[in-house]
Parts: sequence; C-alpha cells; structure tokens
Amino acid sequence: MLSLGLLLVLQASPAQTPHPFRVEDMQKLRRVREAVLSPDDRWIAYAVQTSDTAKNKSITNLWLISSNGGTPLQLTFAEQGSNAGIRWAPDSKSLYFLSSRDSGTPQVFNLALGGGEARQITHFAIGVSSFLVSPDGKTLAITASVFPECRDLGCNEKKKKEFEDRTVKVRTITSLPFRRWDEWVEGKRNHIFVMPLEGGGDPKDITPGDADTPIWTESGSDEVAFSPDGRELAVSRFTENEALTGNSDLYLIPVEGGQTKQITTSKGSAATPLYSPDGRYIAYLATLRPGVDSDATRLFLYDRRTGQTRNLTEPLDRSIASHWWSPDSKTLYISFEDRGLVPVARIEVESGRVTRLFSDGVSGNIQPSTDGSFVIFTNTNFSRPNELFRVDPKGTGKAEQLTFENQSLLKDVQFGEYSSFSFVGAHGDSVQSWRVLPPGFDPKKKYPLLLMMHGGPENAWDNLFHYRWNAQLFAAAGYVVIAPNFHGSTGFGLKFMDAIKGDWGGAPYQDQMKAVDVALRWPYIDSTRLGAAGASYGGYMANWVEGHTDRFRAIVSHDGLFDILAMFYSTDVPGWLPSELKGTPWEDQRPLLSQAPITYARNFKTPMLVIHGEHDYRVDPSQGYAMFQVLQAMHVPSKLMVFEDANHWVTKPADNILWYHAVLDWLDHWVKPEREVWLTMRRNEAPK
Repeated sequence: MLSLGLLLVLQASPAQTPHPFRVEDMQKLRRVREAVLSPDDRWIAYAVQTSDTAKNKSITNLWLISSNGGTPLQLTFAEQGSNAGIRWAPDSKSLYFLSSRDSGTPQVFNLALGGGEARQITHFAIGVSSFLVSPDGKTLAITASVFPECRDLGCNEKKKKEFEDRTVKVRTITSLPFRRWDEWVEGKRNHIFVMPLEGGGDPKDITPGDADTPIWTESGSDEVAFSPDGRELAVSRFTENEALTGNSDLYLIPVEGGQTKQITTSKGSAATPLYSPDGRYIAYLATLRPGVDSDATRLFLYDRRTGQTRNLTEPLDRSIASHWWSPDSKTLYISFEDRGLVPVARIEVESGRVTRLFSDGVSGNIQPSTDGSFVIFTNTNFSRPNELFRVDPKGTGKAEQLTFENQSLLKDVQFGEYSSFSFVGAHGDSVQSWRVLPPGFDPKKKYPLLLMMHGGPENAWDNLFHYRWNAQLFAAAGYVVIAPNFHGSTGFGLKFMDAIKGDWGGAPYQDQMKAVDVALRWPYIDSTRLGAAGASYGGYMANWVEGHTDRFRAIVSHDGLFDILAMFYSTDVPGWLPSELKGTPWEDQRPLLSQAPITYARNFKTPMLVIHGEHDYRVDPSQGYAMFQVLQAMHVPSKLMVFEDANHWVTKPADNILWYHAVLDWLDHWVKPEREVWLTMRRNEAPK
C-alpha cells in the first residue's frame, strides 16, 4: 500500500513540463494522408502513415470515422507496405484500396465494413499504379505500367521476368524520358485496363500502343475519370515528348475500348479530368504556355453538349490545386495557394464567383457531401500536422475538427509562435515571409537567425507542418526562423511567379537578403550569428549565396544545382530549363553561365554542409559531388553526406532523423560559438 505521505506527494506532482519539438518526435507522428467520404455521407475512410525507425520503413493503414466525428476504427493492420488509394463501393458497404502488403507489388483489394479479411481483386504481376470503380460498381479501370509491345498481362509478366533475370545488365535507350524522379522508365508506358469486378473476365488493355495513357505526374494525381453513366472514360495523354515539352491533352475512350476522341488542344498541359454529376461538363486543370514551363494552373470546363471549353479561374490569378464537383453540378469546390495559405473555396459555374469557406493553414482532400450540407477536408499549419475537418458551406467559416491523431503525442510539446510579415523586396514589390520563434521565446534575449530557402523554384513556404523542412524543429533548436516567399513563389499571382525566369540569382536573392536585413532590425536577433539552408532550388540558392556574400556563419545545401550546363544534360526533365533560364547549352550559354553558382566559385569561403540523395534524378548527385569538391579545393570547411536510398527527398524514417541531426549539428557547430572561436575553427577545420 502507498503511504499517505507518498500519495499526497504524487497527487501534488505537477503535470509533465512541456518540451520543445524534438527530431525523434517527428517519426512518432501519425500522418493523415488521403480521406474519402462514403457515397451515403455517413463515413470517412482515411489513410494514416506511421514510421518503423528500427526497420527504416513507413507503413500506411486505413481508418474509418463517422462524418460527424467520434472514435475512429482501424480497418487494416499491415505491419509493412502501404494500404492507400481509397475508393468506396457505390453502396457504401465496402471499400476498395491498393495494398502492397504481401509481395510488395500493389494490388486492388476489397474490404467489407461488416467484417472479415480484405479480399484481393487483382493479380497483376506488373503491379497496379492506380484504379477507379465505375459508378455502378461493376467495372474496374486500372492503370498499370506495361511494356507497350505486349498485348496482354501474360506477355508483360514474361517480359518483366526476363528483364529481372537478364545476365548482361545493360540499358539501351533511344528516347526521352528514360528516368522519372527516382526510377528508370525501362521503356514502359502507362496503360488503362478494364475488368469486371464480379464474375471473372480477363483485364483488357483499352489504350494499347507506345504512349502514356494516362500521363505520369509527380503528384500522382487522378488522370482517369468515369462518366456518370459508366460508359466512357476521360483520360490524359502526352501529345508531345514528356521530357522536352510536357504537352498533354484529354481524350474520351469508350469503356469497352475503341476509337478515342480528343477534346482539348492545349499548348501546355491538360490533366485531371472530372465529370460533373449531371454529365454535362468535364472539369480539368490546364496550363496555357507551350513547353515544360512553370505556369499558372487554371480550371477549365469542357461542355459535352457544345464541345466548347471555358477558362473558369483566370480572374483569380492563382494556380488551382484541386477540384471537386458539388452534387448539383452548379459549383466546384477548389483549393489554391494564396499568400502562403491554401483555403477551401467554391466557385460557381455560371458566374465564376469564388467564395472562401475556410482560409487558415493548408487544406486538401476537399469533398462535399451528396446532400450538400457539409464539406470534409484535411488541414494543417506550422504547429499542427494534418487532421480531418468538416465545414458547413453555408456557415460562418468555422470548421469542426474530426480527428485528433496526434493529440496525445503533442500535448506535452511546446511549439514556437509563428507569424507572417511583409517587406519591400526587389522591383519595389511587397514580399511575404513567415517567422517562427523559439518555444519559450524571451524578447530580452538574443537569438541566432536561420534563413530557410524553398525549392521549386516556382513553389512556396506555406503555413503547413512540413516533414522534410520543419520550421518548428529549427526553432526548437534555438533559432528564429524566417522563410521568405521570394519572387518566383507561387500563390502571389502569375507576374510575381514569372519574375524569376532568367533571373534565378537576381530578384530572389535580393528578396532573401532583404528579409535578413529586416530580421536584423528585430532587437532579439544576434546579428553575428546567421545561418542559411535550402533544398533543390533552395540548394541552388545556398550555392549562390556561398559565392555572393559572407554574412552567414554556415550554409546547408541539399540537392542543389551547381553547374547549370551539366544540369541540362543530367536531369530527368530537361525541357523546363530553357524557359526558366532563358538559354540553352547549344544556342546561348551566357545566361546559363551568369546564373550558375560554379561561375562564382572563387568567392567561396563559408563553411557548408552538402547533402544529396543517390537516387535523385531531378538534380543529379554529380551536382552535389562537384559542389563539395570545389569547396574542398578552395579550402572551405565542408562536409558531404550522400543518402544511398534517397531521391530528391530524404523520407525514410531513420534517414530523416539522421538528416535533421546532421543539419542541426552543422548549424550549431558553426553558428552558435563566439565569433573569435568561429574564426579559429574556420582556420583549423579548413581542408589542407
């Protein structure tokens, strides 16, 4: 028995003291991914990704929650692989999903809500990339990556085995692309197969030939849609070379196969088709400029009665991220970046009028109920990972949180306060930036400053809980973090985004240096302790900063461009560089040389950590190797880390933990000592 004295001590013990967010905490989080509302509006099926740091793997399982909230129910219990790609059966009694639980090759499974084990539906040796269920629940439309010379799955299985078992390991390449992101294409193409869900029947390839139908997208967007009557599919297809121009259009295909009908003639990309519930329209996303060019993504409507198309969102001057039809086909629910936020909004088909329903943080997975009484969506911000919400489309904009996946883990975590600030940047334009303060911030103290530089370059720092570049983790280490959305950033209009083209090292660099100047006027910033870090284009900017200023104590460059001429010859998407940099190696090299960090290597002097993924085909690892070798040749303190299993991103759980510790250790080592100590360190640790 407990003594009365001990009992009183225990009762008087204070609650656990809140602690700053830690690197290891990141991999304990439950990451809410996709979420899909059931056709009867009663349930939401959603995917949750967790980390197994011991095995250095992520696992994704499915959960179910009432659309009114409550206690969620776990549906799948995989200890490896992924269960995702949720599609409801039309009667809401079961759901279909992709699972790599057994062989590691994704297959379609069906799980009845009434209980029992999931039932495997497909047996594609080549695996399933994505799928759709027809509105009547009788047919599957499956996307798979196949050998185009094959006419059936048996041939594909044989070709796959022959390729894997070949004695002489050689790749013979005659066209582009031959690599995508982190994989070799191996001459395969995306094709669509249709098969009955019940009663047997072999899958039928309805898009034979040497073309990707549907297109491959980096985001994995839905590029196939069923018509409401289930008789037709709308699909995207590249109409010019993917790697050189990226031009794609939309086609209509009878579900049983046959003659296709092209319905767009886009100079840019046309993608992500979605039929209106009444069958009159096909909504889709498109860009207007030719070539693989960063452009505003507009929402278009194709009228199936008249054959006419209409640009619905040009006046908005924002890139549309997602779209979903209302049940009455009169409006579409959309999301788009806007000054560092991604709101939930709707747009009226007739008038084009946009109404914002919820504007805080970053929202996605937007879907209205069939009766139009509520809208579900996921939402995140700097201090909260993704969770499920619902909002009344006719209400005041106040959202109700439905899931609390990380409440218990984060209840004892103290996050830093974050806020937005603006300043006059290059060209006299207003530039927005985020600021994140250390937890327990004391305005009377002095703090080191960390400049975070985003990638893209046409991208943005949004108000979200970032897993790869988490501002709260850097703030928890004692840094005041600033994250500017410089010229070229998305969410500020097309003119602002285009300002970066041909000026990679110009206006964006000026903006970020001006952001630092603004921060140095804050009384709590230690002007002698500055660091900078970025990835991709942010890594390019890190390399550019290395050659243009010595104001920083330390720099981190992750997957950064260094030699732009070599980048043309090694990236998986060479077609986007001419419009970005206003030059080519074979026509005019001068713009490439003037904007290349390698040109300014003689100025390198700031200690730098260089990181690269060995399977990064977007920015080839040779860019990181070259940057490090030049730093060493220039006798600049430097370190190179190569993550052997990483692509452009470091996402494996244990790898991610090591990455954060390595970056923080580098910054702490060089930024936090007294200046005299730092100068001595730079001399003593310089390569000999």
